[in-house]
Amino acid sequence: MITTAPELIYMLKVNIGIALFYAFYKLFCCRDTFFQWRRIALLSFLALSFLYPLMDMQAWVKEQPAINELADYYTLMMLTETNTSTATVVTTPVAIPTPGLLDIIKFIYWIGILLLSARFMIQLSSIFHLVLKSKSINVDQISIRSLSEPANPFSFWQWIFVYLPELKEDEKQEILTHEQTHVRQWHSIDVIISEIVNIICWMNPFAWLMKTEIRLNLEYLADHKVMESGTNKKAYQYHLLGLANQNRQTGLYNNFNLSHLKNRIKMMNKKRTRTTGHIKYALFAPLTAALLLVSNIETVARTAERLIYSTEESTPRPKREEVASFVNTVQGLVTFTITVTNSEGKPQPNVTLQIKPSDEVKTFKTNAEGKATIEVDITTPKYVSLDVSSPKSSKHQSLLLSANKPNVTAIFDTDDDIAAYIKAGKQIRVKLQISNNDNQQLAGAELISSSTNAKATTNAHGEAQLTVGVGETIAINHKGYQEGKFTVKELCPIKDMENPELVRLLLVGEDPVYQIADNMPEFPGGMAACLQHLARNIKYPTTAQKEGTQGKVIVQMVIEKDGSVDHVSIVRSISPELDAEAARVVKSMPKWKPATVKDKTVRCRYTVPVTFKLQ
Repeated sequence: MITTAPELIYMLKVNIGIALFYAFYKLFCCRDTFFQWRRIALLSFLALSFLYPLMDMQAWVKEQPAINELADYYTLMMLTETNTSTATVVTTPVAIPTPGLLDIIKFIYWIGILLLSARFMIQLSSIFHLVLKSKSINVDQISIRSLSEPANPFSFWQWIFVYLPELKEDEKQEILTHEQTHVRQWHSIDVIISEIVNIICWMNPFAWLMKTEIRLNLEYLADHKVMESGTNKKAYQYHLLGLANQNRQTGLYNNFNLSHLKNRIKMMNKKRTRTTGHIKYALFAPLTAALLLVSNIETVARTAERLIYSTEESTPRPKREEVASFVNTVQGLVTFTITVTNSEGKPQPNVTLQIKPSDEVKTFKTNAEGKATIEVDITTPKYVSLDVSSPKSSKHQSLLLSANKPNVTAIFDTDDDIAAYIKAGKQIRVKLQISNNDNQQLAGAELISSSTNAKATTNAHGEAQLTVGVGETIAINHKGYQEGKFTVKELCPIKDMENPELVRLLLVGEDPVYQIADNMPEFPGGMAACLQHLARNIKYPTTAQKEGTQGKVIVQMVIEKDGSVDHVSIVRSISPELDAEAARVVKSMPKWKPATVKDKTVRCRYTVPVTFKLQ
């Protein structure tokens, strides 16, 4: 008998959890701008990966017939593969044990743990050494540790380390705002947690990727705080690019010049995600539930396996028929009764049942009652797959046959059944959300069913619902946009109507709008000239002056291929009067030098701040 240590199973489950949660994060979360939500989610993913294998719901699993059957199948297919079919005891001379593959892997694992732990302690020691070596001073009422040698700014715990002599005044403010965000929000806790998890799960590449995502999201948070402080985005990005050419540190601390600079700049220029996008973070609850369920199914199955082996080791070996309730040890013919019905429970006659227990393929047909009796030669640990198909259907499905479950019911719907369901009104209700290439929801888009010509029109959020049948195509039309299509693929109602299927339409003849280009758009004379142009042309609204309204309006625009300014919109609003004036002055700008990608002129989105300040 080959056994697997419980701690090994636990670590395997932890690493699977990390991998699945990372995939979920990359699929649903890594492109939005909910940086605080992302921080909570990433830390929750790490915590849940270690907790879900410890959560016990075996009693509930055993009470659910369908789930308990899955545990039985798991026992048959996975766990008993290592069982022997003989009770013969062989005695051998005592020999010096030789390390197996598992022992070698454990040895390598622990060596990796020791090396990474040593690196972790060295990094901590180097930071504490810098604390003792550096001088504490106040800059703009902020306590920092002044470095005596040139180095990029960084922070750890409540310490901010900066080399001041080479910094300009505006760069100093950016750095202090950035690093203060790390300090005030205790980002070092995230860094330390991810580092410890990475040490424990160092053999899992997804643990390294998760650590990278945690560090990168912390930089997004700090960058976002710098942008909120009113710092010029373009100048800040140039500052980051300048620091990228200097020597930078790597370690536990939050580095002002962390890697993945391109991602950070893209995120700075990204349009804020709509508040309704928070809903998707609830989707990781079903993933956690699924992991918890599978973990407990595996645990129940292993409990059954231990019961098998303890029975075999503590009692005289019973006849094969007596242990069939635990594990399939039958050799020879086993009789199976197969019943095939559709979803409404009606028998399905003339359905083809095909099995392949060895190299020989055997075919059977169900009778008028939807039943067929099959004799299969099963030898432990071989299990037989049964393929169900029908000339009236383009689909087929497979079932697993095991000797301890000789009576099997298969639910199989033919194309005729599906057509009847649709004719009887058993259709699928879909919810679509229509947006354009700028992720703006399109109201007034028309949805038309290909077969019934049923119609629906999208609301202000670009959403509409339509009841259609399987395989139908929904045509989507909106003035000025290319026609879109959506095909319904499954015959099942959508359970969560809060999460519609997304369909994107493109403007007729529209070229894509880039967020980041090889060469970004440039105002004639540079950013300084741009800000001067805004200052000269702004007309402070009288109403806003009387009310004392002031602040910074963030305006977003698209610089077209010819350099003209188009698609002007307000990203951050102050008041209707100031917003309107900011939009007006931006629209009055002269043509810019357009952006280029691979030496080709492209359309590019750009954001500028318009500041209103009363003297």
